[in-house]
Amino acid sequence: MLLPIYEELLDTAEKELGPEAPGTAAVLNGLAGIYRYIGKYEEALRLFTRALSIREKFLGPEQPETGDTLGELGILYYVMDRQEEALSYYSKALGVQEKFLNPENLGAIRTLNRMAFYYKGMERTEKAEELFIRTLGMLEKLEEKDPENKKVLAYTAGTLNNLGVLLAEMGKLEEAEERYGQALKLQENIYGKEHPQIAQTLNNLALLYFQTTRYEKALILYTRSLEIMQNLGKTEHAGFATTLNNLAGVYVQKGRHEKALELYTRALDIRERVLGPDSPEVAKTLNNLGELHRILGQHKKALPLYSRALKIYEATLGPTHPDVGTTLNNLAGLHESMEEYETAIELYEKALDIIEKEYGPDHPYFKITRNNLLGLYEKMERSWRS
Repeated sequence: MLLPIYEELLDTAEKELGPEAPGTAAVLNGLAGIYRYIGKYEEALRLFTRALSIREKFLGPEQPETGDTLGELGILYYVMDRQEEALSYYSKALGVQEKFLNPENLGAIRTLNRMAFYYKGMERTEKAEELFIRTLGMLEKLEEKDPENKKVLAYTAGTLNNLGVLLAEMGKLEEAEERYGQALKLQENIYGKEHPQIAQTLNNLALLYFQTTRYEKALILYTRSLEIMQNLGKTEHAGFATTLNNLAGVYVQKGRHEKALELYTRALDIRERVLGPDSPEVAKTLNNLGELHRILGQHKKALPLYSRALKIYEATLGPTHPDVGTTLNNLAGLHESMEEYETAIELYEKALDIIEKEYGPDHPYFKITRNNLLGLYEKMERSWRS
């Protein structure tokens, strides 16, 4: 683990270089990043702040190292959910880093990408799109200066992929498909045919094909992604489980239920081992397995899967999270299939309440659940008449 190495390195730097030396600031910056990664945010904040103070004092406020620490503080405030401070530090970092942008110093590119993710998280998708496009423009100019620079090309591919994800979420599916294709072509030129980044882009493009009912294309890409990860020995990895889970969904749509059951079961096994039995990702696969058993009419197998997924979501995300509402809707559908109508009505109503509070009455999830409930009422009325 890097933490004890960096702690020892800081001790050495403070003794040999001095507690306020630029070299000590570099170690502080690295150690703070580790603390941020392991969730010790207050300790990370203390170290980043100290590093920034040293760099501003001895290097100056308008130096690239100072800009890098400002950017790192922006990320930290973002993960601490202190959004206004995050944006403030991102903006300060960008103001410094843009002055030193060149093919070997891409600090401004990193910060622009992070700012785009900030706006994406704040649901200001058009602003996020604007920043990703601005980033690509800057990278294009750098590529003109150094066409073979792999660092620039890698950042271009990554930004194209990020933009593709955003565009897909915005419903701009044709544009998203184009960006994914550009990213994939670049990645294959940089890394060859097998690399984790390629597997990720294949996954994203496959999801787009799935959403647009092009199941054969999705099947091919998910399968290729799995092969890449298998060849790289990454089968005990959350990303591998996600691909298995998504590929299973394709097989469900193609009516190949036994194959889907096999893949969901493998995904569940990996997620439980890698993420723990109470992870929300485990709940996702439990939900999918429950839905598959419901489709197959295996209600007794579906019920404990939905129930366990619901407990995980409530415990980890809270009782009013949208995923709780979706699971309640699924569970209600199961009870409806079992002709336990009163239980189904109660669950549909709870799901509607949660989904309406989160998304509002015009959201597709709300309309789907409401239609399910109205359909059940109509079914019950017909049964009473007959």
